[in-house]
Amino acid sequence: MLDRLALDDVREALTLLGIDPPSGRTTALRTLRGAFADFGFVRQQLEQAPAPARAAFLRLLHEGPLAVEQLLGRGWWARGLLPSPLDWLQRRAFVLVDDAGRVVAVDEARQGYLGGGHERSPSVGGVATADAATARLGVEPAGAVVICQDADLLHRAVTLTSAQLRLVAPTVAVSPATPATVVRSLREANLPLTEDLQVAASSRQPALPDRVEQAVGPQAIRTLLDRAVREERQVRLDYYASSRGGAATDRVVDPWQFVDDLLTGWCHLRTAERTFALDRIGRARLLPAAITHRGTAED
Repeated sequence: MLDRLALDDVREALTLLGIDPPSGRTTALRTLRGAFADFGFVRQQLEQAPAPARAAFLRLLHEGPLAVEQLLGRGWWARGLLPSPLDWLQRRAFVLVDDAGRVVAVDEARQGYLGGGHERSPSVGGVATADAATARLGVEPAGAVVICQDADLLHRAVTLTSAQLRLVAPTVAVSPATPATVVRSLREANLPLTEDLQVAASSRQPALPDRVEQAVGPQAIRTLLDRAVREERQVRLDYYASSRGGAATDRVVDPWQFVDDLLTGWCHLRTAERTFALDRIGRARLLPAAITHRGTAED
């Protein structure tokens, strides 16, 4: 999207961002993209922005392209610089005006904000390298992990400043805030959450736990699946099936047996017995509901 900018616009953006602008357009664009990709750069710049400009940028991330009138409550002649405070964003290449006259967040700035950017190492021949003697693993606090297969919905969640979320993968965001704080922020923004299933107790059958438990990672998923089989409770899997070209599918399974990292049970999606390999399960959730189908695997 930055390719739409003229050289003078790119050079002005770099100057305002505190970077010496190269004279050539190709090099200047590469420098600007690199700045947006730097870890924390976009967020740091927005922290220094006028509050109305910052609020407008976050709204564009959350809602998508908007007309000036929607953002500011007043019109615009659709020529020259955007009116204040949008001009602060435009001159720094955080936003552009599309062919329909709407203000849109620049993709590179959007990704830099949502993902937090990445640590950059010196490069040789365009390939990033690092000195093995000085390389270090960075450990950061993460009080909550949010997982969502819908990239747009996850991006909307990341734009909520109260949730303090940062993308660490296309489908995963983390926050130093507590899970309760993140859930409250998401609910206040009316973002859809995985519903906790409720199970009514009866005199003939003990009540099952009324909350969904989830696991990510092989060891945690093994433990959860063992419990599901033992407690005869349904599980919900994010399963990456080879028959779907590696795309994730949502499976609710009545587990019968879990042996050698293979889960056998009744698949409610396929309405048939199926076997699921552990290494294809991205996330598993232990549901409160008891299994409704029983098979030969437990006999």
